Amino acid sequence: MLSRFTRAFLCLGGAVAAACSDGPTAATPNTTNTPVNTATNTCTGALSMTAGQVTPGLTGTSICVGGGTSGAEFALIPFYGTTLSSASATLDFTATGTVSPSAAPSLIPSAGASFDMIGSAAPPRYRASHTFETKLRERERVDLRPLIGAARAARQRATASSRASFDAIPSNPVIGQILQLNANSDSECTSPDYRGARVVAITNAAIVVADTLNPTGGYTDAEYASFGVTFDTLIDPLDRAAFGDPSDIDGNKRIVLFFTKAVNDLTPTTSTSYVGGFFHGRDLFPTKSTADFEACASSNVGEMFYVMVPDPKRGGPFAKANVASEVLGTLAHEYQHLINASRRMFVNTAATDFEETWLNEGLSHIAEELLFYRVSGLSPRTNISASTIRASQAYIDAFNDYESDNFGRYREYIQSPSKFSAYSDNDSLATRGATWAFLRDAADRKATSDGDTWFRLANATTTGMTNLRAVFGTGVLNQIRDWGTSVLTDDVTGVDGAYQQPSWNFRSMFAALTNSTVFPVMTVSLATGTRSVTLVAGATSYVRFSVASGTTASVQWSPLPSSVQLTLVRTK
Repeated sequence: MLSRFTRAFLCLGGAVAAACSDGPTAATPNTTNTPVNTATNTCTGALSMTAGQVTPGLTGTSICVGGGTSGAEFALIPFYGTTLSSASATLDFTATGTVSPSAAPSLIPSAGASFDMIGSAAPPRYRASHTFETKLRERERVDLRPLIGAARAARQRATASSRASFDAIPSNPVIGQILQLNANSDSECTSPDYRGARVVAITNAAIVVADTLNPTGGYTDAEYASFGVTFDTLIDPLDRAAFGDPSDIDGNKRIVLFFTKAVNDLTPTTSTSYVGGFFHGRDLFPTKSTADFEACASSNVGEMFYVMVPDPKRGGPFAKANVASEVLGTLAHEYQHLINASRRMFVNTAATDFEETWLNEGLSHIAEELLFYRVSGLSPRTNISASTIRASQAYIDAFNDYESDNFGRYREYIQSPSKFSAYSDNDSLATRGATWAFLRDAADRKATSDGDTWFRLANATTTGMTNLRAVFGTGVLNQIRDWGTSVLTDDVTGVDGAYQQPSWNFRSMFAALTNSTVFPVMTVSLATGTRSVTLVAGATSYVRFSVASGTTASVQWSPLPSSVQLTLVRTK
């Protein structure tokens, strides 16, 4: 697991006229030449490129490139720019005169001395599992979405006194009070699992409650209270500033942090991954039906989320040190979900649906990263490298606690970039990694600061790709295409900044995290012959080949589907 551990100017060579583009858009292709004589299978011209040049928007059906005086390496990068989630495209590339590229993508800087981000004295770390949360978000959109309009209307009609008669969470709780809270995570509005929840701390922004059935040897009341204080001073202002204020349907002006073994029970005994916590949308719905409103009978009727607790007997991911290191990241992640859902229901009332899962989760992973920046004092758009993180134990700790999981998910993506995309509807770890990385890159290019980017995404009345277009522009698919190119070209010498990722030096980071000079992106090697690649919607592939010195080679492809775009990069 990882937490252990210019825009280039292209012209045609020879007697062929120049054909160049002023930007990476599908509407203005960089070159329309087809320089291969298919009758003789020979080149009639060759592209002249220097190392680091990037040419998006290739058209035609072939390219010819030369090896120069010392040989050259290239990557053809197809991008399938459709939003039809069920679509896939298979492309055939046939090469003549090429040889296999180097074993790893070229121009990778030396890793330098390896390092262990955590350190030998730290406890082992375990991967958070997102399978449960994915199912929960999907059920919300199916089961609870139809109830949003009526719940909103019911809330507007209700008075404070009428709400208090059936709300599970009081507006004025007291220390020691036992609340009866439904902890069932498998059902939205039926089959409640009521737990005694003792109020252990009340802070300015939080009500901390502990399940009376929690294992012994876990948190003390003082430790529970400390989480409430940290929520006040760190998590609450951070997420509010980024995403907006949550609703306050229970009238207590606080968020309930329910520490319960019901979360632990979602993790199989033998698992090394775990469910760290969750927000449940059903808790934003009233419980009392009326003649014109179908309620959610098992709702807790309040802003809250559920958090795992230590269990010394089970150990592993439930060891106290491990659990404690995960709490704040979990709170930041789940708070975004709560804010997003509650504002769609009660603030941005033109909304008729919860956010699509991939974008909702991507924003919660951004929340984790914002926590990393706040705690470490580092900033986005500074090309953070392994040397930066190594410079301070505080940086190492912040990376391990709040950012390393994003890198783990991103690695899952770059190892299968043709099978996943930033907007895949499967919500796999790889999709989450891609969504996080794209959102960060898009925000970095939009302005010199994050500004209101996250707020606009979290407060939209539309969802998914429509939401992205409203915030980042109608050409967002081209942005995803160019970001996909930057996955390969980030921090490669000579590559224009349009194809590098401003916030992170991923090559340096992965070299240190994996103790390897091999950047872990999956590529396809194209020596003389034919190779096929299959892309899902929004996906990218990296078809790499070399050309020997003093020779010319060609790559041909069949006519491209209208939604497939090709980018050519000379990597060496």
